[in-house]
Amino acid sequence: MRSILKVSAALSATATLVLLAGCGGAAEPGANHKPTSTDSAPPRQSYDPPQKFAAQGAPLPEAAGRGSITRAGTVARPLPLALRGTSAYIAAADNLQVIDTGTGKAMTTIRPRHRSVTAPDAEASAPVVTQDGKLALVPFLVEFPGKGTTPSRVGVELGAIDTTTNKMAWTVDLDGLPNSGDQSNAQVRVIAATKSTAVVSVFSGYGVTYAVDLGTRKATWYNDHIGAAAVIGDTAVAITSKDSVRQQVIGLDINHDGKQLWTQLDGYEMTAHTAGPHLIAVTGRDYGSGNTIGTLLKPDGSKAADLPGDLLGLTCRYDDASVTVCQTEEPRTLALDAETGKQLWSLPEKGSNRVAPTVSAAWHGVIYGTTSNGPVALDAKTGADRNTSPGAAPVAVNEYTGVALDPAAHHTLIAYPATG
Repeated sequence: MRSILKVSAALSATATLVLLAGCGGAAEPGANHKPTSTDSAPPRQSYDPPQKFAAQGAPLPEAAGRGSITRAGTVARPLPLALRGTSAYIAAADNLQVIDTGTGKAMTTIRPRHRSVTAPDAEASAPVVTQDGKLALVPFLVEFPGKGTTPSRVGVELGAIDTTTNKMAWTVDLDGLPNSGDQSNAQVRVIAATKSTAVVSVFSGYGVTYAVDLGTRKATWYNDHIGAAAVIGDTAVAITSKDSVRQQVIGLDINHDGKQLWTQLDGYEMTAHTAGPHLIAVTGRDYGSGNTIGTLLKPDGSKAADLPGDLLGLTCRYDDASVTVCQTEEPRTLALDAETGKQLWSLPEKGSNRVAPTVSAAWHGVIYGTTSNGPVALDAKTGADRNTSPGAAPVAVNEYTGVALDPAAHHTLIAYPATG
């Protein structure tokens, strides 16, 4: 564990990355703003949670699905976007666009202060909105310029966008990455944000984890040999290698310099998936027996529950309320209490002809997905059908908008207004 090498925080007054709407002066460094007037637009109706979407919507920029949508028209990895109010925050390797979900138009494009070193078509990760909803956090892999006898080096520039003004509130430069090899395809993402701390990880043949205090806008610690995969409670969880085959799951204390708290499991081919704010789903094979591992762990490393059945291709989604829904390739869908890991229901269910939907999203007590009959919305706690004709199966959703694949052009994402 090392202390941070260099941290710099820039307030919007001195390093604003966005042009002021309506001003005629030159663009400030790092900004490219195309103002879109929405003053005459009527207020959007909100539904919490939405169970019906309009038949027509606004196409989103290509970057919204870049690297996430297969040629067959399925979402294979998390989209590089986050919803907040009537805005969509869409990340790319070297910029972040703020899109009006009602029109599909860009309101602001934000770029890092330093030169991006990531390949332009590289996959980006979704921005993370802080728990109070005031900031959208986006990381960029950049080159810090050399000075005097110090050469230039690669690092992370973490930007915090004010979700009310859509201007850059502040930035933090995170130093200490290994400076060897090609960094253009490195993956950098904000893993999560607790009430006080953002956790940022970089993966490129190595793993690095940073913790950034959201109040002081400074990095409090970093670990240059472990890349965190998830955050549960105040614990960052990572899968580490004991040797060329064996792996373990470890927990790091976010609030106390990344101190290692616990080690669990001994296996291989292991994966970790966030299963809500208090649980992480770990799959793999036991090193000794070769048997399948499927376990839910709590922030203290203790086991909450075992995951039953074939876990191939397991993915989990938290509904931002109380339920985590997991799905496997069978397909099989099971809903879990997000606090305890207790199974609430599963599909297909014994003794009935109900089939498992292909889950696309979950939010505030509703699970969205599709069956051979089309889109469907389920009750997250019971699994009962809530709406068999919701109009869309969103892959991202909030009280105003459901973002879904265009049924006519599967590579395009459409922002459909919520209508009920």
